[in-house]
Amino acid sequence: MSKLKRPDIEPQEMDLKCFMNLMVVLIPMLLISAEFAKVAVIDIKLPEARGSQTNTAVTEQPQEDKSEKLLLTAIITDSVVTLGAKGGFMPSLFYREYHRYLTKDNFDTTIEYTPGVQPINPRTGKEFSIHERYDIYLYTSDENRNILRSLYTKFGEMLTDVDGVPVKEAKVGDTVYALTNPRRRVIVKNPGEEFETRPLSAYDELKNRLMKVKERYREAVDADDIIIAAENEVIYDKIVQIMDAARTAEFPNISIAKLRG
Repeated sequence: MSKLKRPDIEPQEMDLKCFMNLMVVLIPMLLISAEFAKVAVIDIKLPEARGSQTNTAVTEQPQEDKSEKLLLTAIITDSVVTLGAKGGFMPSLFYREYHRYLTKDNFDTTIEYTPGVQPINPRTGKEFSIHERYDIYLYTSDENRNILRSLYTKFGEMLTDVDGVPVKEAKVGDTVYALTNPRRRVIVKNPGEEFETRPLSAYDELKNRLMKVKERYREAVDADDIIIAAENEVIYDKIVQIMDAARTAEFPNISIAKLRG
């Protein structure tokens, strides 16, 4: 019985076109979905007199860092502003946020802002658009969210005492200071006609605190610098108004940073 002969099969090269097409599509998808670690670089300056080896003798006492840097930083969240300088922090400034909306049909309303919630137009039942937001108001509050109030001039200037504390009431003959730069001294003559009580603006109180920092640390090496560090959720328009308060308080060199969760 004769054996069947296998047909001669010539070797062929593998067709990699389909595989390459798959890789072209798959690799970008994997790169998009990948999570990359955030790397922060910390600049550490070691004392020059200290050796890095155990057998290196220390013959001189390392010199202290006597630089007069202020390192002023404003930390902003959705309800608090905190100023830090010289390695310490001032008492936090609590506030409540309100947004004023003005529509094309001249509907003007102010609504308290809640993070993650888009306000509804009561006339139309639809959400207000970002283009209808006219202004953002921040009103200083205590820890229980009670809005604080202060005296203002008819020109909208917040009033303080000689120590920069907001004034709630004034009598004839008192000396108060309008929040201008420099502060303007006012002798009270007729408080009922000269002044009015308003909710204390957080922008004004922040400006007031920054001016006090400037007055105290005017000779610092970085006396014109401030870092504004904000959470991702903080609206940019609010940061712009805080930047304006910093410039008015004579901090023209402004750096923007983001707080990491």
